[in-house]
Amino acid sequence: MPLQIISFPKSGRTWLRVMLDDVGAKAGFTHDGSDHQLRHPFAALAADKSRYKGASVLLLVRDPRDTAVSGYFQVTRRLKLSDAPISDILRDERHGIKKICHFNLQWFAAARRVKPFAILSYEQMHKAPAAALCAVAALAGVTIDEKIAGLVASNRAFARLRAAEASGELAHRYGPYLLPGDRNDSESFKVRRGVIGGYADYLSEPDRSYCDSVLVETGYWSHCEQALSMWGLEQLRSPPIAQEHR
Repeated sequence: MPLQIISFPKSGRTWLRVMLDDVGAKAGFTHDGSDHQLRHPFAALAADKSRYKGASVLLLVRDPRDTAVSGYFQVTRRLKLSDAPISDILRDERHGIKKICHFNLQWFAAARRVKPFAILSYEQMHKAPAAALCAVAALAGVTIDEKIAGLVASNRAFARLRAAEASGELAHRYGPYLLPGDRNDSESFKVRRGVIGGYADYLSEPDRSYCDSVLVETGYWSHCEQALSMWGLEQLRSPPIAQEHR
């Protein structure tokens, strides 16, 4: 079974997927039931991850506040599931920050029972995209020269990736879902902004306070920090998985 890359929607998987495909590293991608189109409330997410037994799993995570804002534009500008304001989507149990935290916390809790398992954060990928590409490709059984990884990471820097969406290059490779919802609306792009901490540009003070309260109540940051220390980027630097075990 190929490497399974799991993430809540809008956590950066398109960027990672394109880079992996550029170097011929095969992986499966899933939102594990959290897709916005399904409109499942967070309580309906399955904590049982036994269906991934025997698979190599990489969990991709992102600051839930940035994920929630990007998800708002996915729900309203691309999928057109709602025309509600961002404050409402943020608090919606089917799309908002509680669901994002719940999803990732379920996976942090399941990590010890899913082997091999690793975590990559969107923020780490921004900081060291070539290193992240090498490490994830290794999990998929592909060894990449660091120079090649650097060239791919440079070619898929955010501005260039966005241009590839606008030109139709990504749609040619992956299908029409990687076209902008509206070429004249920058917020409707699949590859939208890619700014770490960009949520602050969109959320009011009450909305930011709400997010912070959810993060505190769930103990999200401590659980995330612990999970990344055990299974994070540095732990991804391992020999390729033998083909017969993929």
